[in-house]
Amino acid sequence: MKKITAKNSLPPMAFLFLLVFISNASGQQLAYQGTHILTYSTMGLLAEAYQKRTGITVEVMGGGCSDGVVAITKGRAKMGGLCCPLKPEEEARNLVPHAVARDIKVAIVNFINPVVGLSSQQLRDIHQGKITNWKELGWIDRPIAVIYRRHCLDRREPVREFLELDDELKNLTPKAIVVRTDMQLIDYVKRFPTAIGITSDVFVKNKETEVSRLAIDGEAPTAANVEAGRYPFAAVIHIVTNGAPDPETRKFLDFVGSPAGQQIIRKNLATAP
Repeated sequence: MKKITAKNSLPPMAFLFLLVFISNASGQQLAYQGTHILTYSTMGLLAEAYQKRTGITVEVMGGGCSDGVVAITKGRAKMGGLCCPLKPEEEARNLVPHAVARDIKVAIVNFINPVVGLSSQQLRDIHQGKITNWKELGWIDRPIAVIYRRHCLDRREPVREFLELDDELKNLTPKAIVVRTDMQLIDYVKRFPTAIGITSDVFVKNKETEVSRLAIDGEAPTAANVEAGRYPFAAVIHIVTNGAPDPETRKFLDFVGSPAGQQIIRKNLATAP
């Protein structure tokens, strides 16, 4: 079996999801690299199902949005994964986005925190330092510990856009603890009773005994609520190709958009709009 290595900010256990599916019979292979949100939760499952149907190999590698763009422009992969929109200059270079899913963003708190929901505006005010104490939200008289993941400052990153933070984070509360990875953010929220942070739901599934997801604007963070337009905090995930996809890549993208592919996506994400 072909062995791959990839630089990624995920912890070692997450590399269990960076799978390579090989078919000796077909000899054909596709490659994907990009956003760990799609890699971690879904691309391995899609690749496995597609290989079983067609005999065609799909190599899956993690990384971030920029890794996906570099991979397809340098010819290392035919598909790049982005959780943020393309930059205008990337669109001008004929990179083509294909919407495949929606990432469900969740505000999480420590499991002992009794707060069950916040409004969109309250989340913005917390992150901008306008609400600073849990007492203002009906809990104890303790400062709110904001944990914020800093990434993709050169893109229209969905969390920053939703929270109405400027690109240089000048209006982020100065007391925020800024981290580099989702796993670091989750670890802080698990350890500090007064912490709050925003991450992707794929990383907090099965952690209900350690952190709690908050409803936003009265709606729970579920795929059904995202798809119905009720839950307000989700981001479109794209698979990007360098120009129009070639026939083999097109077939894989068609599979992703098929009922079978969408069923796999819905295990951890919401379907594309």
